[in-house]
Amino acid sequence: MPIITFSADGQSFEVPEGISLLEFSLANETPMRFGCTLGSCGTCCFVPESGAENLSEMEDEERDALELHTDEEGARLGCLVGILGDVTIRQDDGP
Repeated sequence: MPIITFSADGQSFEVPEGISLLEFSLANETPMRFGCTLGSCGTCCFVPESGAENLSEMEDEERDALELHTDEEGARLGCLVGILGDVTIRQDDGP
């Protein structure tokens, strides 16, 4: 099973392959913050510090939302991303 690590506090979780970060975070006590959960508000913006290749492919909806909320290279939205392998993330301080 993939492992997701949150760099802010070092917490790590084993996650089922293919689960969305949103789904896992809502069902477990992770340090991930969410707002609208629809890809509109940017609250769940994060940057993969390692393992970016282990995230689901970015779709147009996510790309468009990111353009509105951050100029951070490699940023992703937690509500729209799936976990396919080990990844370490840093959540943006964002909005």
